[in-house]
Formats: sequence, C-alpha cells, structure tokens
Amino acid sequence: MAGYQKLNILLREELDQLEEEGRLFDKKAYIKEIEENAGDKIKLMEIYGRMCALPKNPSFPYIEPNEYEDIIELCQGESKKYTIDDDIIYDKLYGAWLGRCIGCALGQPVELWEAKNIKAWCEGANKYPLSYYIPTHSEAEKQYGWKVGCLASTDEHIAFMQTDDDLRYTVLALRLLREKGQDFDSYDVGLNWHYHLPYRDLCTAENQAYLNFCNVDENGPWGKPENAVEYLKRDKVNTYLNPYREWIGAQIRIDCYAYACAGDPRKAAYLAYKDAYFSHTANGIYGAMFFAAMIAASFGAADVQEAYEAALCEIPSTSRLYEALIQTRETVGSVSDYEELIEKVNAKFAKYGCVHTINNAAICAASMLWAGRDFEKALTVSVMAGLDTDCNGATTGSCMGALLGESGIPDKWKSPLHDTLYSGLIDFHPIKISKIAEITKELYEKFKA
Repeated sequence: MAGYQKLNILLREELDQLEEEGRLFDKKAYIKEIEENAGDKIKLMEIYGRMCALPKNPSFPYIEPNEYEDIIELCQGESKKYTIDDDIIYDKLYGAWLGRCIGCALGQPVELWEAKNIKAWCEGANKYPLSYYIPTHSEAEKQYGWKVGCLASTDEHIAFMQTDDDLRYTVLALRLLREKGQDFDSYDVGLNWHYHLPYRDLCTAENQAYLNFCNVDENGPWGKPENAVEYLKRDKVNTYLNPYREWIGAQIRIDCYAYACAGDPRKAAYLAYKDAYFSHTANGIYGAMFFAAMIAASFGAADVQEAYEAALCEIPSTSRLYEALIQTRETVGSVSDYEELIEKVNAKFAKYGCVHTINNAAICAASMLWAGRDFEKALTVSVMAGLDTDCNGATTGSCMGALLGESGIPDKWKSPLHDTLYSGLIDFHPIKISKIAEITKELYEKFKA
C-alpha cells in the first residue's frame, strides 16, 4: 500500500532520507533504475528491498538511535524539574493552549511559503513586518497572482481557531491521556488514531504509519495483544515505505504531553517519545522530545533560554538535531535583526525539505531565543521565516504561552479567537479553549499526584 504517493515517488523520496541517514549508495543510478521501472510494482519492491539493506557510511559522524534507553544514554546534562504554584497553573495551561491556537492560525494562510514571498505579500498590504494575522488581500494578488490559504484565519475573517492537524493531534493526545493515562504505548497511539482520526486527515509519515498499522496481524477487534509494541517493530510500522520518518509530523503532535507534565521535561519527553515512535525515527523522534521538554520546562523556567537548555538535556548530543540547535543558538547571538536571523537560519539548513524536522525546529528555536519574553515577536518571526508556518507558529506559541500564561498574551492576539477551537474531532468540535485548558489541568493534577 503506497498511500497518497505513487510507489516510484515514495522510493525517490526514500533515497533522500537514506542519504540524510548516511547510507552508502549511488543515488543517480538508483534514480535511473526507479524511473525506468516506474510502472512495475514488483520490480520497484525488489529495488526497495535492496535500498533497505544499504550499509551506513562508517565515516557518518552522528549516532542516532531509536530506542529510548539508547537515546537517554547519549543525552548530556542533568534533567531538570520545576515546581509550579497551584495558583498559576491554570493560567499557564490556558496560555499554552491559546498560544498554540494563535500561532497555528497566524501561519495557516501562508503554509509552506518561502520567507521572501511572505514578506512580499505583507509588504503589498502595507503590513510588514507582521504585527497581526496575515492580511487577506495584498497587491501581490495582482502582481504575482498569489492567494493566501485558509481565509478563516486571515485578518478580516478570523473569529475562532479553524480545524488543523496541529490542533487535532494535540486534542488526540489529550483523549489518549484521559483514556490510558501515562502508561500508554506506541500501539495505543495507533489505536487512538484508527478510532478517532479519518484517513484523509493524515499526511506524510502519519499517513504511511496509519496504513502500515492497518496491516499489523494483531490489529483486530479482539483487543490489544500482549507485547503489542513488538508487533509494531516486527511489521516496521514507522519505517515501511515511509520516507517521511524524520519530517515534522511527530514534532507537532506532542504539546499535550508537555501540558500534562508541566514542569517535568524528562517525563514529557518520554511520553512524546512513545507517541513519536509510532511513525518516526531518529531526528523525527528527537524533535518531538525536544519540544515536549521545552514546553514542559517553560511552565516553570525563568525565561526561554533556561527552557531551551533544559530541553537540550533530553535529546542525544550525538544527533543532527542537537548540532542544529547549538548552531541556531550561536546564530541568534551573531545577528543584528530578525531579517538577518531568518536569512541565516534558512540558509544554514537549506538542504532539508520544507517540512523536515531539523530546519523547522531551528526556526522555532531561533524565533524564541531572539524574542525572549516577547510573545508577538516570537510568533511573527517564526511565521515570517516561512517553511511549515502553521506548525512553527503553533509550537512557538505553545512554548511562549506556557512561559507567559494567558495573562501575558496580548489581547489583540487572543480576542479574535473568541475562546473557541474547532478541532474536527467528536466531543471537541467546537470547544472553548478555556474549557480544554480545564480538562488539561485535571490531567496535570492527576499526573502530579
């Protein structure tokens, strides 16, 4: 089962992933062979079998395990834990949910646009740099024939948080935690998706893992099997025909684990790991762990820098993501304005596709480190930088909302949402954002006990 993409395209994209993983092969020769056999599924699967067996380059400088125990062994620094006063936890949880919604809405209309095009659009509306939601109209419409997406989230129309995968997964995680508690495993993640998430609501790595999970022998109506995760490993649910396993999908799914484990980055990262493992590997997993840890730390940390350092302790120091995050921190300290920051970060990680974990994580990190405690600056820079703008706005908003609380978010950003989220999921469509924060607080108190 090839998912949305044709099999030959999946294999072409798999070559990119294998190259990033440090595998040894002749890429041009494989591309030629794949295209020559584009209509022959049997031959393509034979080629895919050879691709799966490609050796790793012994000079590849990174060590990037997938199993949790191996990951923890490669983490540097002491894991931190914060105590959060009872009288501020709801304000912080509400702020985190609001921040995620605001950031997602801000980025929705220009999702996957390049930074230069976002700038041109906003300049054409006399609204650059951004200081509010994306303009509905711009002179760029006439000049370039462009149109923004998701009009429900533009400046003239926004009245609620429009449904989006960046919020559906957050709500799905909330549902999973309410039903299973902290002891869920990656098999439970798959069941949660199959019961509550329509196939057409998934993309890339999630789409492929969903399909692979359909084919697990023990995934049936008779209940969860013993040693369930072993079936996921046996049937390669997170890797089989899944060249997207280091893309951004897992990174956007994990915020609710951080909310439920507010103040405990290690625990948040572990829950995020279990979710990410269902569909991702290596840096796809680490991105989820890093931002779960950073959001959890943001509830108790004094500032962005402290939360950032706490999160670095929860991912392997031998990984490409860790290296990129260190480089990003250095870049922030070397620039004089946000435009230079955006240009340098995008140039540094230009080799990655627009929805990869590493470059988008760098954008989120750079925008927050640059902004400090300025909510608006963090969100607008994360979106003006381009790439996966709704994902990056949502992640950045989640961190900043946890840090500042609802009371620290400017009214001009939160009032247009009218405290309303349309998640696209039964029982949460629509729901008051304040209400879902109350539900999350109940989980936090349960987990803290």
